[in-house]
Amino acid sequence: MLNLNFSGCLSIMNQSQLKPYIIIIIEETHPVNFRSFVNILNKLNLSFVIAPDSDSAIFHAEYTNPDVILIPFNSNQGNPQETYHKLKQAKITKNVPVLWMNSYSQLNLQTLNSFMTGDDAFNPFTKSKDYSDYLPTDITIRSLKKQLQIQQELLIQLQAENQHLKRLASLDDLTQLANRRQFYNYLQEQWDSCEEDYLSVILCDVDFFKLYNDTYGHLAGDYCLQKIASAIETAVRRVREPEPYLVARYGGEEFAIILPYLDLENARKVAEEIQLQIHSLKIPHRSSIISSYITCSLGVACSIPSASSHLQELISAADQAMYQAKSQGRDQVQVAKN
Repeated sequence: MLNLNFSGCLSIMNQSQLKPYIIIIIEETHPVNFRSFVNILNKLNLSFVIAPDSDSAIFHAEYTNPDVILIPFNSNQGNPQETYHKLKQAKITKNVPVLWMNSYSQLNLQTLNSFMTGDDAFNPFTKSKDYSDYLPTDITIRSLKKQLQIQQELLIQLQAENQHLKRLASLDDLTQLANRRQFYNYLQEQWDSCEEDYLSVILCDVDFFKLYNDTYGHLAGDYCLQKIASAIETAVRRVREPEPYLVARYGGEEFAIILPYLDLENARKVAEEIQLQIHSLKIPHRSSIISSYITCSLGVACSIPSASSHLQELISAADQAMYQAKSQGRDQVQVAKN
């Protein structure tokens, strides 16, 4: 199916992500005029289905989920009002916009043919041309264009909102780093893709952070965590870009870093860079037992994913290394033993 090519309408999104426009047309009795109208829709790259009556339109709507339905207003063929009411009573089509084609059976054949002949074929979206002589066609096409533009704008807005919600669901509110859920999702992805290659994890815990909160208050504590989060991100980005990585808030005052395709020794160097970056912040911590400033304890672990290993073992190894750093005096990096 083809998408509608409105200039600039898809500038902020990939066109392939959007739902194609489907138009159901209830057939016009004047065969020449109707064929000419269909030719115009083809020239505009619109996807459409032709239905002989309202029942057929309702049937097609179940499978095409149309954006708009066109009805010819022709008193010589049935009752157009009855067609309209049938569409509005059917569950599948009651909320689909309906446009009337009441002027098409009055169009002059020569005028219709002139739309589609020559190198400069009729284009109702070209404002540089004067189509005042073709007002009946122009009004219907412009109405159709307006309706589809509304559908497009709503779809773009919905997709933008969905992207925003998806982003919020994967971020930590305070630090704007990845949250714990995103950490596990990314770790699982990398575990699957790093088979027979290195995958390293660093866990980082802020030393004596409860004492910091008790001394300076929770607002200061939140600001401290934001500064640390930024420092960790800066340190990892400096060492790793353009290679892949993820920095996440693992919980409370604990952070986690995933480093695909990086061995244990180089992961240790990343941890040491993080430690240096946090030192450079010089955030005062008068209640710390080991320093006048905020410090962190870091644990590093590495694994080569395989069918006989599990990612939880990697996290557990990094966690044990981090607690070893804490038990041996804090403000240091410890590496898990293989």
